[in-house]
Amino acid sequence: MSDIQNNGLQYFIIIAEQKKKNKFLSLLSEHGAHGIQVVYGHGSMSPSAIAAAFGFEAEQSKVLISCLLKNNNAKELLNLLYYDYNFKKPNTGIAFGIPVEGLTF
Repeated sequence: MSDIQNNGLQYFIIIAEQKKKNKFLSLLSEHGAHGIQVVYGHGSMSPSAIAAAFGFEAEQSKVLISCLLKNNNAKELLNLLYYDYNFKKPNTGIAFGIPVEGLTF
């Protein structure tokens, strides 16, 4: 299938604290997200001296939000999360996108 071209979509994922779910859902909606899915998770890390030494916190209530975004919207949202929501700091959240080829909607 070498004739498939990049359609400019990304499968976008945010993993963060559950209490921030509604804010992130609003941001995704503002950035034109499609097919939003929300999965609740429970972290497995327990507080320990080793975790504290590396600066990890035992946050156990997580949410994983996935969706499809256009490339330009995904880049804009990543910058927003990195700078305005401090995803650059430990224990604040993780966001990333995976290019999706050959998919249209």
